Amino acid sequence: MKDCLEATFFKRLGNFSLDVSLRLKEEIGVLFGPSGAGKSQTLKILAGIVKPDKGRISLMDRLLYDSSSSVFIRAAKRKIGLVFQELALFPHLTVLENVAYGLKGPNRWHLAKSWLDAMRLEGFYDRMPDQLSGGQRQRVALARALAPKPDLLLLDEPFSALEGPLRRALRRELKKLFERVKTPILYVTHDIEDVCSLANRVFIMRDGSIMADLEASKLWDPLSQANIWHSLGWGTLIRGEIAIDDGYHWFTWQKGRLRLSPSKELTAGKATVFIPPDQIKLIYPNLPVDHELQPNTQEGTIVEKMEINGSVRLYIFGADVEWHAEFSKDSYLTLNLREGHPILFSIQPSSITVLTDEECCSAN
Repeated sequence: MKDCLEATFFKRLGNFSLDVSLRLKEEIGVLFGPSGAGKSQTLKILAGIVKPDKGRISLMDRLLYDSSSSVFIRAAKRKIGLVFQELALFPHLTVLENVAYGLKGPNRWHLAKSWLDAMRLEGFYDRMPDQLSGGQRQRVALARALAPKPDLLLLDEPFSALEGPLRRALRRELKKLFERVKTPILYVTHDIEDVCSLANRVFIMRDGSIMADLEASKLWDPLSQANIWHSLGWGTLIRGEIAIDDGYHWFTWQKGRLRLSPSKELTAGKATVFIPPDQIKLIYPNLPVDHELQPNTQEGTIVEKMEINGSVRLYIFGADVEWHAEFSKDSYLTLNLREGHPILFSIQPSSITVLTDEECCSAN
């Protein structure tokens, strides 16, 4: 599949620098990373709102920016739809007038109505923006961005202010809409749910740079988790050493140790391990422990508990490590999972990824 968007650019913003390179095909790409990573600024540069210091940007084989030949196409001429979190609907215009604002020709009103109908907003043509719900305003903003038939749609956390069920419904609608119009989409978020439900391709961003570009299906590969998720506060990464004791390989650090799966590639010496959050198993104190889990049983205290839709996320402090655990809300119902309470947990040796020196460097 041919690249629709090709962008490589550098921009200094005070003490912060953007150094970005990405390619997007006819797909939904999600720009994912923590707050302050440079995601919104990246969209502004792609849209032509902010001019980079140097680089090159092309869209559908049209050159939008090239510092070497002094080309800079202004935002209004780029054929890019843009929806910010704040939406920026015109408060003095009706819903229909908002959608028709960027259209030209005698067919503009019919086209605006057809997009509102596609967004299930029939009968709302004469409403003002302040008469709409949050979800309806989002639909109007999407209709306005798509009505001119852009070559690219940029979405900057458009659903972040919405409640869970409505947010999920709009994500599903956006995905169906993409299947119909096939307009490439670059969607900015720091919510893992957005990534899992929307993305065909994920660009992981940190400190102004794209640190990884991968297919969404690869996000849960062990090495992807080790190299990417921990840097975004996902999973447990521990530095220590590998030692051999009684014929077993152990990973040790100052206040704990974990037994590793047998491997000819493991050698004694410094190492780093990564444990995905869904591989930390909580232990019922009055029940026998599985023989695979017993050597790796740890004690800790729950420092934070979060419920995210159907999942529970725990941050547990023990053995001088903050462990990240995640599991279904229906699991461990009889355990007293409250902040400040002690907890026992363990990790199967096969769930522990031992990183090479090169992998350790890229995970930090």
